[in-house]
Amino acid sequence: MKIFNPAHFLRHISMPTLREFTDAHPLGQSLAIDWSLAQELLPTVVNEAVALLDATMQGAEMTQAERESVEYKLHLWHDDLRRAHLMSNDLSIQEFQTSCAGDREVQEAFASRDAREQSLWMLTFRDTAFRNAEMHIAFQAKSNGKYWKKHRIQPGLDPMQDRIKLDAFCHEVAKLYKSVGGGDGTHIEVSKRAADGSVQLTIYIEGPVTAIAHFSENSFKRINTRIALETALVYQPSTGFIETVVKGGAKNHGAVLELFGKHVVETAIKPEEIEKTRYKLNALRDGLMEPFEDWSAYGVEKVRLRRARFTPMGRTGISFQVEAPSAKDQDDAIRLALTGLKVHHSFESEYNMSSASVIVYTLATESRKAGHFSFDISATGSSTIKNLADKNQPTALAVLRSLNVIEAEEVAA
Repeated sequence: MKIFNPAHFLRHISMPTLREFTDAHPLGQSLAIDWSLAQELLPTVVNEAVALLDATMQGAEMTQAERESVEYKLHLWHDDLRRAHLMSNDLSIQEFQTSCAGDREVQEAFASRDAREQSLWMLTFRDTAFRNAEMHIAFQAKSNGKYWKKHRIQPGLDPMQDRIKLDAFCHEVAKLYKSVGGGDGTHIEVSKRAADGSVQLTIYIEGPVTAIAHFSENSFKRINTRIALETALVYQPSTGFIETVVKGGAKNHGAVLELFGKHVVETAIKPEEIEKTRYKLNALRDGLMEPFEDWSAYGVEKVRLRRARFTPMGRTGISFQVEAPSAKDQDDAIRLALTGLKVHHSFESEYNMSSASVIVYTLATESRKAGHFSFDISATGSSTIKNLADKNQPTALAVLRSLNVIEAEEVAA
């Protein structure tokens, strides 16, 4: 995703979305905007008004409280635009549409807006649905990662919304981090996903004291702060699947699940861990990225390894990573590795492929142009496939099956 720049982002927001967002935002009342100007000039006018307010605030005759209020609203303005920017993608838009299915106003708003404007409109008029989607996608980005585990518990449990019990759950979880300097402060967010009825609990815990350096009011400062530690779980009542993102290893995962049962669903639970399916990446070492089934049914033209990492088998030694150019017609990472290694015959017998980045090039269809998408996979079973757009996830799995990286009956978590 491109680097975020608020002024550049607003240049892509047309009327009436631009005015709707500005009028509804806490900063809007501090901006003097002539909305009768030509529509193509308004994004620049809004950007200039925000910049002028920021530049003149220090010299203005304001009380300290007034100045802090404007500073906070400027921070919100920048942060809200950044959030809208990050959610301006196919995966987020599909999540919005799913959560607001049957909402005619949303359907009408989306019909005449692009992805940036749809995201900003949702933040303005459907902030709860926006936040639910934001939290879901943030969790998906961490699933199958280092701190993620998946278990099966009893289905049909009802996560209570009682604030007292949720707070008790938070404080008990916070105690798990006392040994690493965690504090007593906690905050919890509860979000629901319409697609599968899952409930997500995201807990923020006061972290250890951390010294950071930053610039404030044109001066360099060092401050002590407590960066929040995040812990999250997602429970799907229909299946009993529960996913957790917890730092501290299996012991802390088990402790969080036990506390969830005690305080949130008030039921003794017996979690059964669901192991990650390992990816057989060594199937890709020969460099023959040819399928064992016809890819055309999935609209795939070609697959390349953009990046591959190799580790010695059963011994300590030097791991190495090979990275290939992004151009479709260039040799991929495996070809470069085979070309660069001096002892070819020992490559397959002495090195495992431990991780890779896969690029999938798609064919043009009547509804979309030819394009590409990419994802990362690790031999341990971790991947970023869940971060892909819904339409690309089955294609990614089909590619891995056809290359014998996963078996036909396996489903990537």
